[in-house]
Amino acid sequence: IGESAGPECKEALQEVTRLVDGQLQSGHNSVKELFGAKLLENDGDFLYLLADAAAIAFQYGNPDVLCSPLVEAKKNGTDLVEAFAHYVNDYYVGTFRASVASYDQNYLKNTTPAESSYRLWWYQVCSEVAYFQVAPKNDSVRSAKIDTRYHLDLCKNVFGEGVYPDVSMTNLYYGGTRIAGSKIVFANGSQDPWRHASKQKSSEELPSYLIECSNCGHCTDISGCPQAPSNIGGDSSKCSSPEAVNKVRKQIVDHIDLWLSECQDQGRDTVTKQGSRWSIATY
Repeated sequence: IGESAGPECKEALQEVTRLVDGQLQSGHNSVKELFGAKLLENDGDFLYLLADAAAIAFQYGNPDVLCSPLVEAKKNGTDLVEAFAHYVNDYYVGTFRASVASYDQNYLKNTTPAESSYRLWWYQVCSEVAYFQVAPKNDSVRSAKIDTRYHLDLCKNVFGEGVYPDVSMTNLYYGGTRIAGSKIVFANGSQDPWRHASKQKSSEELPSYLIECSNCGHCTDISGCPQAPSNIGGDSSKCSSPEAVNKVRKQIVDHIDLWLSECQDQGRDTVTKQGSRWSIATY
């Protein structure tokens, strides 16, 4: 996140984290009300909400919506926590339509919620991939309280004692770094924090492309800029470097055209061979 944010925005986000951590440690839970998150009794759940809210701006191509007011507030000496709370309430909850309740572990325990994708995602995290988004030991943007123990406790609390991410089996099934597949294009936006979990090195059967621009995030190749709300075939002209997006889009089309033509050629060869065998068999 810090890499995508840049030095000024990163510093402002880190200060927000320090201030919020300090208020929680002092027992000032009123800070949760500022974010419309009073229902999140677990401090870890609340801090995870704030971490996700910050990440989403970069992940989906709207860095200025978050960074511009934060950097301005820091320069002017105005309340950084209030500035961040305004972003969370207005953009993350208002525009992006994030659910504060979905961060509550009691909500995640519900097997028939109104919105099931949150529980499904956490089940995949807790049982297969272990995508624990922990705070780095040094220079972290998110709170240090979001550590491995927080994630393990969440998995146990929500899904029970027997659910644990068996990453060895997951890597065996999908191939790990030796992906069990071929003819797959991996395209990532340079500002997407998730790109670091994707295939970075390109190969003939598994080409990988990095679309570099200041607002290129999750699924830029499909959605253009910004990436949320999702817009299939989205406008690349709104990306800071439309040329970078259009170039990768063309490369993806070229790969697919090539692979489809190879399949068609193989299909014709198969039909020809089958026809020959049939002719031989009937005489």
